Amino acid sequence: MAILHRYIIAALIGLITAPAVAAASDNIDGKALYAKNCASCHGASGGISPMGKSLKPYPARNHRAIAKYASRNELRRIITNGVEGTSMTPKKYSLDPLQIEAVIDYIRTFEYTPDLVNGKKRFEAVCSGCHGMDGRAKTGVGAKNLVYSNLDLKGIVHTMRYGRPGTLMTSKRHQLSNTDIADIANYVYSLRHLASAKEGRKLYAKNCATCHATPASIKLFGNAAAKRSIRDMDDRELDLRIRHGRHVDRAGEHIAHLSDDDIQDLIAYIRQQVK
Repeated sequence: MAILHRYIIAALIGLITAPAVAAASDNIDGKALYAKNCASCHGASGGISPMGKSLKPYPARNHRAIAKYASRNELRRIITNGVEGTSMTPKKYSLDPLQIEAVIDYIRTFEYTPDLVNGKKRFEAVCSGCHGMDGRAKTGVGAKNLVYSNLDLKGIVHTMRYGRPGTLMTSKRHQLSNTDIADIANYVYSLRHLASAKEGRKLYAKNCATCHATPASIKLFGNAAAKRSIRDMDDRELDLRIRHGRHVDRAGEHIAHLSDDDIQDLIAYIRQQVK
């Protein structure tokens, strides 16, 4: 019983002092910790030092370029555990968890202006073999059409850094610098076609409404029709239905002139109407 009392007292003391510890952590100087533990390789402001550029087998990474795109969890994992096969050693032996959070806070203050010219150049050199020079992936290898991707900038960067398991998309974090990755991601994002349901409505009225008064009136045929509806289909399936469905013999003339972007506008309108 005496031992139990000691545990209870210790727990109460911990609860009482916890706010004081948390308050103290607010005063930890992340910039100073970064200067002491990171700047020798990554530079005082995250832009890579001369020594960092000379590291083998891989140079240090540019923190400025990645600061706004890497998640807090990713930065915490890298700082805490290091990166195997590189000169990035674990910092969990020199920094406590609160200090690591302070370093992350400082890293996330870094700013980077992407270079879209470099992004285009590096995209064409590294990515176009699968995704095509225009990002539309008409290369026959099954890569994603980047023009209609739903990934945000953070998602694009993460995919480039770590790949996509089960696909031909492999990690590029050792092939490309953080600067190249950030530039490519912003270039790819600039290619995005922002599908317009308003334009899709006009296209629907002109090309589809004669047979299908509204998107909701469209009937599916085939083995899966009894169990699925248009709302269950992804963009690729809808694209195929529009281009190659059984209506094409009757509406082929109308469908043939539609561009890829027109199809995406149509899909945006159909999704708006069939929820």
